[in-house]
Amino acid sequence: MNTPLAVVIFTLSFMTISAYPLQRKSREADWTNSQANRADDKTELTKNVEKIYKSHIDSSDLYNQEDSNKNPIAEEMQRKLNMESERLRVRLRQELAELRERLSQSPAHLGQATASMRERLAPLAQELQRSLSSNTQDLCSQLNLYLQSLEGPQAQTEAAPPLYWEAFEWMSQTLERSRSKVAQVISDFHTKSIEELQHLKEISSSEKDGAESELWREMSSRLEQEVSSLKAEARDRVEALKAKLAAALQTERPQKAELIANVEQFCQSSVLQDQAFQARLERLFQGIWDSSNPSLSSSGGSLTEDFTVQLSDLIHDILHSV
Repeated sequence: MNTPLAVVIFTLSFMTISAYPLQRKSREADWTNSQANRADDKTELTKNVEKIYKSHIDSSDLYNQEDSNKNPIAEEMQRKLNMESERLRVRLRQELAELRERLSQSPAHLGQATASMRERLAPLAQELQRSLSSNTQDLCSQLNLYLQSLEGPQAQTEAAPPLYWEAFEWMSQTLERSRSKVAQVISDFHTKSIEELQHLKEISSSEKDGAESELWREMSSRLEQEVSSLKAEARDRVEALKAKLAAALQTERPQKAELIANVEQFCQSSVLQDQAFQARLERLFQGIWDSSNPSLSSSGGSLTEDFTVQLSDLIHDILHSV
């Protein structure tokens, strides 16, 4: 009895399951679709988030001042740019002001320094000119006395050549003494002038200025050249006169007129050179002043190059900071 009942129950159960086969498949499909829908939803959500983020990045302007309050990076960047830009403007104004001041004031400093040198050296130049003129006058007076000694009756005889040679020896010695005296006078002038220039350089309020320091060196150098030229000219005049006198005495009967002409030419040349010394010194000052303009232009170019280098370094520093 129990066994047939079990068979009946099993049969009924099988028939019930067989009667609704699609319902199970539907549930399985629903579960599968649900899982698939959830995956699609996640994928779509990820895509949407990425799209929104990319859109935000693309539309964001890090350098837009209007959005700086909303973007900390842009705000910090703008703050640095403003700060460095202001620093650049300050440095530019400072460098340009210094450049303008140095370029505009240098000519005045140089003019003042040149005027001071002229004022200090003028008395020394006048003293030197008086000494040279006095020495030339004394020398020419002595030379004329030797020439006058050749006017006596003995000078017209056959024994005249020895008298001429004796006079020549006296004149040669006098010329050498005069040349040594002139060299000493010129050296004294040079020593006193250098002392005055050194004194001016020490008391100058702008002695550290590059252009003015160059002016002192230029003046000292040119003054030394001028002194050397004066000594050389005096020596050459003496040697030229001695050579002419010796050549005139080589003849059998020397001509007194030729000797007088040579001495007169020497004296006239010496007097002219002595009188021209003051003008030569003035030309020296003018030459120094004229040469200061190219020096100033070169200094200005150097200042410009220095300013350009500083500006490049500053810009590089700003870019590095940003």
